[in-house]
Amino acid sequence: MKNKLLFAFIAFLLVAACTKITNTEIGNGLIPPIDGIITKDTIIGVNTFNINTNTPDSIRTSKFQEMVLGNIDNDPIMGKTSAIINAEFKPTFYPQYFEVGRGVVPSTGLDSIRLDSVVLVLGHRGFWGDSTNNVNLKVFEISQSSRLKTDSVYPSYATMNRAGELGSANIIPRTLKDSVKPFGELATNQIRIKLSNAFGNRLLKEFDSSNVYQSEAQFSSTFRGFSIVPQTGSNTLFRVSLSDTNSKLAIYYKYTQRNTKDTTVVRYFRPGTIAGASNNIIRTRGVTPAGLALSNPMQTLDTMVYLQAGPGPYVRIQTPGLLNISNRLVHRAELVMEQEADNVTTDELFTAPNLFLCAVQTRFDSTNRFYVPSDIAIGQGGVVSNLGSFGGFVNFKVDPTGRRVASYSFNITRYVQGIITRKEKMFDLYLFAPVEDFVFGGNGSSLLFPIAQSAFNPPAIGRVKLFGGTSKRDSRKMRIRIIYSNL
Repeated sequence: MKNKLLFAFIAFLLVAACTKITNTEIGNGLIPPIDGIITKDTIIGVNTFNINTNTPDSIRTSKFQEMVLGNIDNDPIMGKTSAIINAEFKPTFYPQYFEVGRGVVPSTGLDSIRLDSVVLVLGHRGFWGDSTNNVNLKVFEISQSSRLKTDSVYPSYATMNRAGELGSANIIPRTLKDSVKPFGELATNQIRIKLSNAFGNRLLKEFDSSNVYQSEAQFSSTFRGFSIVPQTGSNTLFRVSLSDTNSKLAIYYKYTQRNTKDTTVVRYFRPGTIAGASNNIIRTRGVTPAGLALSNPMQTLDTMVYLQAGPGPYVRIQTPGLLNISNRLVHRAELVMEQEADNVTTDELFTAPNLFLCAVQTRFDSTNRFYVPSDIAIGQGGVVSNLGSFGGFVNFKVDPTGRRVASYSFNITRYVQGIITRKEKMFDLYLFAPVEDFVFGGNGSSLLFPIAQSAFNPPAIGRVKLFGGTSKRDSRKMRIRIIYSNL
């Protein structure tokens, strides 16, 4: 009887050894409960390469998208970022006139118009970085030698020449949710920059409906718009929406008519469909870890990889180990990766972005990105419909030291199965942190599709340092985890 029990116990251990599933980002609950099938797992190593998209880094941001404004002066991993907004704010009708004053009623001495103040207001959608330090913003007039075109979407490296300074303000990020009570409204989430009275009087008294305010073309040729420039000394990027009703140029003024008291009025100029705008984002990585890694030749294997929300670099991933796998049934294959914890304070300030994975030809000079074969589903409007199950949204875990770190996983099961079973072509993988971006539908396809219906990340907001494929930290390096059964 004892011998039978010993034999049964040994047999149980052998079966358990064959079917053991170690701890994984996948979770045992995702492995199909199929009776009679022995399920195994294996790890496939990958090679990783840090690569700059171009010089300089570039994305295109339209006036209808969220923009970014501010400075990151001290990110020990990624270096510096400066973000400038250039925008036109225009009258909402032409000929533009004010209730009393030139262009409506000739000056008779009985009627008068007087400036109270003029304020540039930006719709604030949030911030990234340090909420405690002041952010000094200066507003300049765009020079006559530059022009924002209404129908253009500018690259992030595009600059505008500047003329004289019009105003400035010190903004404390954590106070922007506090209510303010400008004339006629109760408002929150406004970045308010008071401009000079000289500029206000120019708008109120020098321009009139017989010249500058006569038409949109006349106004645009006379006043080119604003360049809003952050000054050094901060570690904060503001998220700004020019299409938000909070964004406007507010002209507060008073007028007096015969036998009446002073009347206070506000007139708004707005950035609208007939106005131009651009977001100039400058990265300066210098001798930071990211800067040094990105200065290496592109075919240099990297043990650590660095990603920033656009404009930023990308990571090329090679998977030669997939070619050596025998035919088997793949229940799940995923590319997994995780953040290396850095300074506690800076990791909390500079949070990680969402990532997207696509495919690219194995030639290093090829950058035409297309969807990972078989694992991307295209929904209505040509937008990826399975982002949630495909992966790339940042998750969090606790590393071996107890630190909270970002982690990512991508479901590439069908792509891997095609390589193993049908000997389909293997590609390099292309990992990046897009804003609003497009990817070709397939290898050789001429059709571009949007990654998502809205921005995947705000511009420039988000950065992460990940363990690469050749890291010596075997349990944490980037890798492909495959759950399979033998056929």
